[in-house]
Amino acid sequence: MQAASLVAEVYAMRGEADLSFVWLERAYEQRDTGIAEVKVEPHFRSLHRDPRWTAFLRKMGFPE
Repeated sequence: MQAASLVAEVYAMRGEADLSFVWLERAYEQRDTGIAEVKVEPHFRSLHRDPRWTAFLRKMGFPE
């Protein structure tokens, strides 16, 4: 299931970073399969300059 990651994506597209990160964390906790694509998903670009983005990618185990 990947509902939480989709909600996070919508908030990211709307420029609502705080809510997007809340839902990304939820997706991580739920082992949402959709978060496997967050690093390359263009809808998350609005989050790339936020320090929480790098921290989240590290948490996911993505290389920098």
